Amino acid sequence: MKNILKEVLLFTIIALYLIYCLTYNTYIKEQVIYSINIWITKIIPSLFPTFIIIDLIYNSNIPYYINKYFHINFLYIISIISGSPSNAYILNKSNTNITKHLSVTKYTSLIFTYTYLKLIFNQKLALILIATNIISNIILILIIKPSNNIVIPEDKVSIFTCIIKSITKNLNTLITILGTIIFFNTLPINLIHNVYLKTFILSILEITTSLNNLSIITLPLNIKLLFTIISVSTCGLCIEAQIKSIINDTNINYTKYLFYRLLHLIFFLSSTFIILAFFL
Repeated sequence: MKNILKEVLLFTIIALYLIYCLTYNTYIKEQVIYSINIWITKIIPSLFPTFIIIDLIYNSNIPYYINKYFHINFLYIISIISGSPSNAYILNKSNTNITKHLSVTKYTSLIFTYTYLKLIFNQKLALILIATNIISNIILILIIKPSNNIVIPEDKVSIFTCIIKSITKNLNTLITILGTIIFFNTLPINLIHNVYLKTFILSILEITTSLNNLSIITLPLNIKLLFTIISVSTCGLCIEAQIKSIINDTNINYTKYLFYRLLHLIFFLSSTFIILAFFL
């Protein structure tokens, strides 16, 4: 009986989605073009070179020396700069506890985040939000204590071979990312008329669309901050799907992972509003 209900529910969802696609065909075409434009202008220029650089770094001994002489996990540094899903890409190449490390290295690209936050608020508030996001992940590191060392595979290859392999593999990854962006952006979110509900759904769905929406709508500062923090902390289900596509063959405890990210959101919200209460 339970399986029958699941099949009926699945069939209903598929039927409704098909009707939606036929009814709002023009809107879907516009969103597909919009998604491809984001992929070409924002995703490829930031992620493709990042993936290549990560492959080259991991084909060298740079992470080992940074850890040895500076006692800093290279993963934490690169994740802040490049964001997700780059952190998943690094972890997928490593032999480590992916649940804890993925939980404390989830960011959006630093340049991307700063650009949008400055557009939504101002430079000072943008820097405060970036700082509290990093601090929240540091607190999470101190609580869950992921292992300090990331084991790097020792099968080094020539730089030329590394680049060729990296290009082939990363193009496939980027195409998968394009598919997830198109899917999430063609969902009927713009049909929701309640601005609060629509903004909340966008904040947990797709971060680029969410932050772009927050930059143009008028909301009270506290409410806009709340939705922004949710969006930056979760990075959106679209990026979560991209992460999943990269770490598909790894073992991850999603119950713990979601719990850790909920803690991060609580820390992020608390620290931001405490700082703003004292300094603004």
